Amino acid sequence: MVRGKRPMLALLVAALVCSFGPATAASALADTGEGVWTDPMFRGNPGRTGEAIGPGPLGEPVLKWRFETAAPVVVDAAISDGVLYAGSWDHYLYALDVRSGAERWRFLAGAGFFSSPAIAGDLVYAGGNDGVLYAVDVATGAERWRFTTEEPVWSSPVVVGGTVFVGSIDGGLYAIDAASGRQIWRHETGGTIWSSSPAVVDGLAYVGVFVDSERPNGLLVAIDTATGTERWRYATEGPIYNSPAVSAGTVYVDSHDGTLHALDAATGAERWQVQPAEGNGFGSSPAVSGGIVYLSDQAGNLVAIDAATGERRWQVQYGFTLGTSPAISDGVVYVATERGTVVALDAATGALRWHFEIDAETGSSPVVADGMVFLGTGRPFRELAEGFIYAIGDR
Repeated sequence: MVRGKRPMLALLVAALVCSFGPATAASALADTGEGVWTDPMFRGNPGRTGEAIGPGPLGEPVLKWRFETAAPVVVDAAISDGVLYAGSWDHYLYALDVRSGAERWRFLAGAGFFSSPAIAGDLVYAGGNDGVLYAVDVATGAERWRFTTEEPVWSSPVVVGGTVFVGSIDGGLYAIDAASGRQIWRHETGGTIWSSSPAVVDGLAYVGVFVDSERPNGLLVAIDTATGTERWRYATEGPIYNSPAVSAGTVYVDSHDGTLHALDAATGAERWQVQPAEGNGFGSSPAVSGGIVYLSDQAGNLVAIDAATGERRWQVQYGFTLGTSPAISDGVVYVATERGTVVALDAATGALRWHFEIDAETGSSPVVADGMVFLGTGRPFRELAEGFIYAIGDR
């Protein structure tokens, strides 16, 4: 499927799950007119900050519905106008009613999905393991167009200003016309874009790269969205599998050597870097809200770090995780453990608000929208294993 040398399977799986969305969350997450029900792309907005309108469940959480697929669901859902969109390893992209879980349609792709979908206008965009970016009609599930790359697309697309930006394992970051599927430009990053998804803010696209060498390392690359010209690059000691988050003129990204980097968004100059205690290493894409950066480390801690200084605010052990990323809404941080526990923590203190057991292996990060939390289950590379999409709400 993929040519050339690759990391160990366990390392790859961890990277895939964690990486699986306007300059501000408010501009991307607008009321649609039938309630909010809006989290239209991976990590909530084009800056990939992990923020959502929410709120999540305010009272005792209960299972509202569960939808079964024929294989794992390892991508984060996207939500708009009362419909949830999520891809599965069973090769289908599903559209489900957010209140009931009833299926509206399913679209059959050429392979399974590691790429979380993005919604813009009347189209939903998702990258497939077959190297294709699909554009599908949100109302009917009919294919509008497809764009083919040279390798699988595990990076999640973002749509800004009528252009889709997405990375491929072939090492290219692509800018594609959102209406027609026509390539506008392709930038060769000089490495592999595994599951890092581009963040697009103020005319720059930021994406993480794995450089395959005798001593694997990484790059964060900033690319002009109009021309495809590289503005700057920043080298890291470990590969970058996760997605960067951009907030208040700073890019936050963690590399696989266990370092969180804070960089000036315009120049790439380092502002600070920090490693977690006990050398656990970070295993998630960062979430940023209210001047705090939230990450999960590989020992199952949620760590809150001051966004301006890099100083640790608090740390809470919530359970072992395989890299699922935190989501933030209304002063609450939501995380999920590998074994299927969804945890809600106070964003300011780390105090436990509630936890909920779903009795399945976690496949995706939690997505928060209008009083509910949505989560996919299952592990990649298990073609015959079932998967589920869970909706958790108030009693």
